[in-house]
Amino acid sequence: MSAEVMQGRRVALIDGAARFDLVVPLHARIDDVLRAAGSASDGSVRVVGVSGREIDRSTSMATLDDGVVLVLVDPRATVAQATGRSSRPVASSRTTAAWWVMAAAGGILALVRLIGADALPPDVRAVVAAAALLAALAAATVFALRASARTATLAPVVGLLALAFGGGVAVVPDQPASTELVAVFTGLLAGAVVTGVVGVLGATDTLRAQGRTATIIAAILAAVWGLSLLLHLDPSAPAAITLGLVPVAQRVLQASLVDVEPGTFIDYGRFQSTRWTVRQNLPDEVRTIEADDADALVERSTARLTIGVVMLVTAGAASAFTALPTFAVDNPVVMAGRIALASTVVLALLLGSRKSTVPFLRWVARVGAAVVVAAVLAALVPTIPSGLLVVVAGLLLVGGLGAALLVVPVGRGLRSLGWSRTGDVFEALATAFSLPAGMLAAGAVEIARAMMAT
Repeated sequence: MSAEVMQGRRVALIDGAARFDLVVPLHARIDDVLRAAGSASDGSVRVVGVSGREIDRSTSMATLDDGVVLVLVDPRATVAQATGRSSRPVASSRTTAAWWVMAAAGGILALVRLIGADALPPDVRAVVAAAALLAALAAATVFALRASARTATLAPVVGLLALAFGGGVAVVPDQPASTELVAVFTGLLAGAVVTGVVGVLGATDTLRAQGRTATIIAAILAAVWGLSLLLHLDPSAPAAITLGLVPVAQRVLQASLVDVEPGTFIDYGRFQSTRWTVRQNLPDEVRTIEADDADALVERSTARLTIGVVMLVTAGAASAFTALPTFAVDNPVVMAGRIALASTVVLALLLGSRKSTVPFLRWVARVGAAVVVAAVLAALVPTIPSGLLVVVAGLLLVGGLGAALLVVPVGRGLRSLGWSRTGDVFEALATAFSLPAGMLAAGAVEIARAMMAT
């Protein structure tokens, strides 16, 4: 008969906001544990157990239970210090609000140029746009250099991107050749430049990863609008492609979040055992994974995911009303493309939000789907005869009541594996067909015919 022999003691040491999980020998004392963790060895700092009883520093670990939790308490801490620490979240929330105000200012500036060009005189708008661009570039440089590991990065990057986009859109003058395509293209290029500065000068890996992801997405969107500008297309064409690109780009983003060496998750001993297997150089073997490295990898991946989803959904929502102006068109291919585009994007956003590990992003996708539905209703209502409006309203009411009735069992934990797999199938189909539907809605068939004719 074998017996388990405990060669050490597992101990969790809590020092302020830091926690250390250690395995120490039985003959070690608490002082040794403190030195091993690099915590304060000052005699005035007391060691307290979870029961609140103070434990002497000379106590041997053999007399303590396995898995004991030790907390370091500094009796010299004053109320002023505690108040100073508690005021940090307030200051942080104010800083975050300032970034969101900056984002709102950029959005308003873009709307003034795209929708209400006469709201500001051209000279005043040019000065405000130039000031916005310079402010975004200066703020991006300062923030990137002074950011720390504990600095929130999503709100600053979004604020800088929105302000640069608004400034780039508004700086385009009111000339016959300066269409909305030129304004949006310039705004996206300005956003890519500002986020590129953050991605290069960022003081932390997380900030650099978020800035580079934002730069790539802004550059891709700028390429779509720039190509449409070269082809002299209507603004609804790049807007439709942008809307159809959202589900596909989200899937690509999720597949590229973890930045590890290619082939790390492939079992080469199994898959290179036959002569028909494709050969390549084996990656370096990962022998140990430190907790800090794993945490840093998760932070970088989460930063990429958050900024990517926010940018893509925002771009799709902003393009929805332009991409779906009306369904009463003479071209049946364009009409079918618009119907398929709206259906696939709404399904992909709603079904994709189920699997998001970040609660905030679930509501971002749902709000984006709601905006697309609103664009569809805005395009359909003028074409519906007045006699059918009551019928449509009744159908919408019945659908809303059905959704409300489903909230109760789902909220109580009702789950179905069969329905979940069905949702996965529809999500995959919607994601696959969203971009082709966007190209049909943009009139890609007519564009190809025109190019072949010339």
